[in-house]
Amino acid sequence: MRPALAIQAVGISALVIGARAALSQDTTATRLAPVVVEVGRGTRRSTLDLPYAISVQTPDSLRPGQRHTSLDDALWLIPGLTVSNRNNPAQDPRISIRGFGARSAFGVRGIRVLRDGIPLTLPDGQTPVDYLDLESVGRVEVLRGSASSIYGNAGGGVIDIRSSQPLPVPVSAALRMWSGSYGSRRYVAKAEGAAGGFGYQANAARTINEGYRDYSRQRMNNGFARVAYDRPGASYSVQWLGVNTPWRRTPAR
Repeated sequence: MRPALAIQAVGISALVIGARAALSQDTTATRLAPVVVEVGRGTRRSTLDLPYAISVQTPDSLRPGQRHTSLDDALWLIPGLTVSNRNNPAQDPRISIRGFGARSAFGVRGIRVLRDGIPLTLPDGQTPVDYLDLESVGRVEVLRGSASSIYGNAGGGVIDIRSSQPLPVPVSAALRMWSGSYGSRRYVAKAEGAAGGFGYQANAARTINEGYRDYSRQRMNNGFARVAYDRPGASYSVQWLGVNTPWRRTPAR
């Protein structure tokens, strides 16, 4: 009986020591410094500070005097991006970013395309680009890599086409015309201006081409209009895109 009593006494003394140690601890709560999380949307940061593969370019700065008839003119010399254009008005140019979209015979698939932040990509991942107006393009932003999945489906890459800013004058207008071989002609009329926080821009173009191949005659009319109002902390805009490709039977040569 004595060994049992000795073990019990040792257990009771251990409990008393543990209780005293618990009472001697500091139970004062420690307040941590707050953690502030800020999102990047709405703030301007340099592309060199972003953890993404982003390229930004102004189309006319690399190749002045562009025709503005095909999207490959605006995507010239962007690393990681390939444009295959068969110069067929009935088929969009094929665009691939780091291999995404290369399996498509023609057109844009697997790549997200935006116009001033408005998605143009269809739910199946295909994007028609024949109705895009390239006369009003001010810059092109291209996001490559898996980070483009934050924009939704067709996340092999993102092409965001941004409209140019109107000139800081109340009224401005311009006319342009060029011609080439095989009866190629293009007529462009533009008007833009800005005053008091309001800005507007509009342009209309007509493209005529008899074509090098048989049955490749082209007639296309497209236009763009945008009205915007900017104030500190907010910006509002309404824009319109339109295209018309009149069809007429062409006799064989």
